[in-house]
Amino acid sequence: SVQAERPDISTHAAADGTVTLLFSDVENSTAQNEHMGDARWMDLLHGHNAVIRRNLARFGGYEVKSMGDGFMLVFASPVQAVRYAVETQRELALAAGLEGVRVRMGIHTWDAVREAGDFFGREVNYAARVAGCAVGGEVVVSEAVRERLRGEFVLDAGRAVTLKGFAGEHRVFAVG
Repeated sequence: SVQAERPDISTHAAADGTVTLLFSDVENSTAQNEHMGDARWMDLLHGHNAVIRRNLARFGGYEVKSMGDGFMLVFASPVQAVRYAVETQRELALAAGLEGVRVRMGIHTWDAVREAGDFFGREVNYAARVAGCAVGGEVVVSEAVRERLRGEFVLDAGRAVTLKGFAGEHRVFAVG
């Protein structure tokens, strides 16, 4: 019965076995919660969560987990993930009751270790760090994602960043 409860996350991988991970996070959430109080913050969080989850199936995404004000999502392709992120950011900006809520999103593609309905390993950490480079309302992608988008989206020239726990400088690119 335990096996029956585990989702088949292999359907969320590309033919080459890679997955595209999207991490999202509400910018300044602790300060917002402090300012609003718990009741108002929870109302806002429920509205945010509804928008985040609304387009998942439409863009072929899967919710791996929710972590308070953030999500870990997986897609079979970077194109699907970026389309999802752009549309979701648009909806978040227009959603009633979410004024002032700005969500950071970061996307990375690579091989990730899959186990029991979750993803682990270096690439998951890398994806989370990429998301941490975004500012509220922004979608940033790793170099690996940029290479796989093949010009389908407008990206900026990129910026050099340091990623906690990873040696050297890395480049992230904002989706325009």
